[in-house]
Amino acid sequence: MTTPPKASVNGPGNRPEPKSKAAESRALEREKRWRDVTGWFRSVVSEMKRVTWPSREEWVSATMVVVGLVIVVALWTRLISWIAELIFRGGS
Repeated sequence: MTTPPKASVNGPGNRPEPKSKAAESRALEREKRWRDVTGWFRSVVSEMKRVTWPSREEWVSATMVVVGLVIVVALWTRLISWIAELIFRGGS
């Protein structure tokens, strides 16, 4: 004759009990990490709802400023390169 399995403290249908203190500790640590991760995602979603997003006109305007500055910096770099080339080629 065999003895019936021990009833879980967590109730029927729930997770089985950890077998040792170390296993219980690891299970609690995993649960804590999972709560931390889900809490982080909830806070990100909450913050994203508070963000004031720019309008389409503001996006286009900012993009044009960036493109314009890139062109200006590229032209400035080319000018400095051309001047340096004249100086060093003229000395040879």
